[in-house]
Amino acid sequence: MGIAATLRSHRIRAGKSQTDLAAELQLNPAWVQDLERHDGELAATLSLFQAMELAAAVGTDLRTIFAVDAPVGPHVSIIELPGMVRALLDREGRTVADLEDELGWEIAPLLEAPLQVATEMPLAFLQALAARLGIPWLAMIAEDEG
Repeated sequence: MGIAATLRSHRIRAGKSQTDLAAELQLNPAWVQDLERHDGELAATLSLFQAMELAAAVGTDLRTIFAVDAPVGPHVSIIELPGMVRALLDREGRTVADLEDELGWEIAPLLEAPLQVATEMPLAFLQALAARLGIPWLAMIAEDEG
């Protein structure tokens, strides 16, 4: 079952309509429909915190929605990411601009305000960054938060 179908299944089990869920999360109902139709929509459009809120609203967690049963390794706090990015750049002798070009995302804002970026940037950004850092992106969610 894909992400969209899993989300829909959990919403139905939670006894909520798409309209109810949209109102609870302050989203447009059409957006909820898109989330339940397209597997990539959640990562492309919701921030980490919005996705966690969505999962909680339908009575589950992100690990379940993304069908991750295996442990994801040690927790990596969002506030640790700037240090990890700087260490990567130092190791590889690269610049922030180099990494931004490679990933297709702006990294500089993360270095200054990681929590703000986690509230504003879509999950796809964190997924791409985590992959480049060599960590599972779900490691950014503490076990009791996921």
